[in-house]
Amino acid sequence: MDNQEYMFRRTPKKVEQIHTKNRVICTEIPAPGSMEIIERSIKYEPWSMNHQLYAVWDRAEDYTVYDKWGNKWIDLSSGIFVTNTGHGNPEMVEALRRMLDKPMLNSYYYFLEERSLLSEQIVKMAPEGMDKVFLLTTGAETTECALKLCRLHGIRRRADKLGMLSFAGAFHGKTMGAQTMAGKPASWRWIGNLDPCIYHLPCPTDAFESMDQIYDEERGRDAFLRDIENLEKSGVDLDTIAGAIFEPYQGWAALFYPIGYIKALREFLTERDALLVSDEVQAGWGRTGKLFGYEYYGVDVDLICCGKAISGALPLSAVLGRKELLDVDGSLNSTHGGSPLPCASALANLKYLEEHHLAEEAKRKEAILREKFAVMKARFPERIRAIHGMGLAFAAVIVKPGTKELDVELVDRVIERAFEKGVMSIRTMTGTIKVGPPLTIADDALEEAMDVLTESFGEIVSESAGER
Repeated sequence: MDNQEYMFRRTPKKVEQIHTKNRVICTEIPAPGSMEIIERSIKYEPWSMNHQLYAVWDRAEDYTVYDKWGNKWIDLSSGIFVTNTGHGNPEMVEALRRMLDKPMLNSYYYFLEERSLLSEQIVKMAPEGMDKVFLLTTGAETTECALKLCRLHGIRRRADKLGMLSFAGAFHGKTMGAQTMAGKPASWRWIGNLDPCIYHLPCPTDAFESMDQIYDEERGRDAFLRDIENLEKSGVDLDTIAGAIFEPYQGWAALFYPIGYIKALREFLTERDALLVSDEVQAGWGRTGKLFGYEYYGVDVDLICCGKAISGALPLSAVLGRKELLDVDGSLNSTHGGSPLPCASALANLKYLEEHHLAEEAKRKEAILREKFAVMKARFPERIRAIHGMGLAFAAVIVKPGTKELDVELVDRVIERAFEKGVMSIRTMTGTIKVGPPLTIADDALEEAMDVLTESFGEIVSESAGER
């Protein structure tokens, strides 16, 4: 295996035919009939849009994805953590149908009943004290907005209070400010002059250790003190820090931070009248077993960035905060922010999430994932270095035997084999097997999908050994 990207097979292959309650594979894979569509996409779209598994989605319901040719997969991706309340949620579909029947497709940011009701619903569900919400379209817009709000808050205190803390390995979106805050140097090459007031602290969690590390509060606090002292020694005036942004978990490995570290960060920011931002674009709305993932840390935050699962389907995102933080700038509006169809979808989505107690369901189903991943790790101890996760956001860290080198190709081959068996997974391209099904997934389907992943893992490891 080398460092080049593994190419999923594009030639249809005969595979075992599968017919269970939750899975159907009845064609060659990829389905021969899908190849015209796949080849058209590859011809006209950039490579970046064409490196997931070769399935042409035709319809999706709850935790199931279908193609046109009779195949049916258990979905462990939630459309990349969007469909927490299930694909094609019927209450959302009905809400969209009512908007289409009016019709009402665009309103800029003139007053709109559905937007007002959605804003009310979000504030009702949000933590006490968060009494305003600004609606946008993408997660990156919300983190850009949070950076701006932190700095506007800071410069009201002193003109040079512009510093923003973030973490190595984090991901906050694909626009310039969001990518600068993200701790991935490879993504900065196109930017040129980096923002000199954005500072990256080391990721305080070791991906190759167990999750026990996050509960050692003293160790977490010591790590924060070390990191902030090193930042100060580098020449940064700590009183110029305006805020910090963190994800409850780093998405690539469902990597939660040490609780003591985040508590110490909160105390540091409070002492300097600086803001703490939780980027809940992937973690929010029940995914971790709590409504918002930051709740695991026992701290208050000042701003919450939401995307993906807030609408459950259509482009909509939001920044939540206190009135004094959001009522500060006349440019906080957007052409498609709070557009009618996404607002209608999101309102039905959040009501469903609340009424069906899906955060609690995610926490209950966490036990299934923990057990199944423990079985997988026990079976392949040389390959699975650690398991991380909460609720229905989990990842297994896969390495080459006897090393800490992430085995990206092995993961790709495992999820491709599982795909041939009727399980749809997320391609992380980072050497982790990541699982994030809709929170509505049935217990038996979750168990079945995890068993298929484990079976596929065993087959690929055996085949790799035979190749050597």
